[in-house]
Amino acid sequence: MRRLPPVLESAINLVAEGTRLEGKLRFEQVSRVHGTLVGEVEAGPGSTLVIAETGCVEGNVSADILLVDGFVRGDIVARTRVSVSGTGRVIGNIRAPKVSLDFGAWFEGRCSTGTDAGSPAPGPDSGASLSPGLSAGSA
Repeated sequence: MRRLPPVLESAINLVAEGTRLEGKLRFEQVSRVHGTLVGEVEAGPGSTLVIAETGCVEGNVSADILLVDGFVRGDIVARTRVSVSGTGRVIGNIRAPKVSLDFGAWFEGRCSTGTDAGSPAPGPDSGASLSPGLSAGSA
C-alpha cells in the first residue's frame, strides 16, 4: 500500500458543520467539509478534499483526490480518484482515472474513467451511466 506524505496541521482546512460558504472556492492540501459549500469548488494539485457525512456541496467540484461521505450535487472532475462511501450521495457526472463506490453509495449521473481526467466532465452522450434512482450498491 502506498503511503501518503505527512501533512502539517497548519495545512489542513476545516469547514465546520453549520458553516455555509458561497462563491468560487479554492483549497490546497487537505480540506474537510462538514458544512455547506455553494458554487464552484476547486482543490489544487496534490490536494485531498473530504466531504464529511454532514457536508454538502452544491456546485461543480475539481480536486486531485475526492472522498465523498456526504452529498454532492454537481459535476466532479478528479485528477487521481473519486471515492464515494456507503453514506455518500452524488447527483452529477464523475470524471476521474479511478472511481470507487462502496456498498450503499448513491450515484445518479454519468461516469467516465481513464487517463483524460483533467478534461471537462462528460456530456450527455458519453461515458457509462446508472439509471436515475439506482443505488450503486444495489446492482
